[in-house]
Amino acid sequence: MRNYRKHEIRQEMIALRKQMSKEQVEVLSEKIISTLTKLPIFKESKSIMLYLSFDNEVDTFKLIQLCKDLGKNVIVPFCIDDGKRIVPTEIKSVEKDLVKSSFGYLEPKAELVKPVSTESIDLIILPGLAFDRGCFRVGFGAGYYDRFLSKLCFTIPTIGLAYDYQILEYIATEEHDMPVDYVVTDSRIIIR
Repeated sequence: MRNYRKHEIRQEMIALRKQMSKEQVEVLSEKIISTLTKLPIFKESKSIMLYLSFDNEVDTFKLIQLCKDLGKNVIVPFCIDDGKRIVPTEIKSVEKDLVKSSFGYLEPKAELVKPVSTESIDLIILPGLAFDRGCFRVGFGAGYYDRFLSKLCFTIPTIGLAYDYQILEYIATEEHDMPVDYVVTDSRIIIR
């Protein structure tokens, strides 16, 4: 892929993701999750913040259930439009604790939103439309994750999940862009 500007990257990656079949998403997500769960950083983490996948993103719902089965605390983002903030919120059950937002993605029920201290989070797993070999990411452009990550203690490891086609050689970054520590794809692990 050529060196595109971010809005071009977003358009292309959204189009590529839309072309994926449910079977492709399932098979590739299982490969990615299998690789992720073998990493020592995942095994050692007791409290994991994960995104709630939608629209052919790497599927995290089986991973959430696996985390629950392993006795890990599961924390998910609750996005507040005012200030474009993420509030880390613990959930106990995907079926009982989540509702569809006005934008069509799942989020914690408003009455369950009680901010979890970021100091109690051992690992953050986040999405991206694209990543580069330096572990910088392109999201949807609203800056929720960049703002959230910029306020964290840098000892919390971060992992981006992506399909291999979402890996670019280089993404032009801006001062506010925050890299992740690892990117796990269906064929490789990239370490910053």
